[in-house]
Amino acid sequence: MALTNIQDKPIVIGQPVEIEFAVNEIRRQLAVLPWIDHPYFIAERFFRTKNGKKFVYPETYAPEKPGSRGYKRLTPDNDFDGMFFFMVGDGQNEFNANQKNFLTYPVGIIFSVNLERINSVKLDGGLFTGELIQEARRILTDTMMFHEFDYNIINETRDLRRVYQEFVLDDIEQYNRAPQQCFRINLNVRVEEFCDGSFPSGVPSQTQTNLEDRVEQLEENTDGFIAGTTPLEYYIFSREN
Repeated sequence: MALTNIQDKPIVIGQPVEIEFAVNEIRRQLAVLPWIDHPYFIAERFFRTKNGKKFVYPETYAPEKPGSRGYKRLTPDNDFDGMFFFMVGDGQNEFNANQKNFLTYPVGIIFSVNLERINSVKLDGGLFTGELIQEARRILTDTMMFHEFDYNIINETRDLRRVYQEFVLDDIEQYNRAPQQCFRINLNVRVEEFCDGSFPSGVPSQTQTNLEDRVEQLEENTDGFIAGTTPLEYYIFSREN
């Protein structure tokens, strides 16, 4: 389990596969931005009732010590220079028999920044949110060719209702009132199944070991399948060759 401590607040990644692997690679690229000090991973929607009203908040898994199962709420924080997190939508499966399987996901990257902490002198002359959006976009466009997955930028927005479109937040108008600013960049991310190079968790280690030993048998069989070879074994082998 990868665990990074930033201001004693952990960012827990675990062992990412497929879309999680892709999101974490993008996260690592964006984390180099000098005004980002909290590059969070994927958030989930959590429901709360407050004063009789129902709210939906973004939270991410963040145990503070082994054995704990804590979560971190990812609404804007005045104590941070800049933070971002990801929202991942439903995946579309592009599967055809005996071909590689690809999955495409809508991914939103939600940023919140404190312009006062980033550059108070510049803030005296006006908001510079556009510069930050430009820098984040540049990272995404300049590094997209270096990954083993594909993505493209769909749109970007500063509209608070669209930035936090999956959530129902109290006092949301505060999040875009200087020095706080929020924005969002939406992507389509396309990954190949097992793009991290791993086997699916359901494949026993002995099965993995036996795959190479069965290559000749599979190649010699005209139907591409032999007795004693499970469909899962053949499926993995045929897609990798």
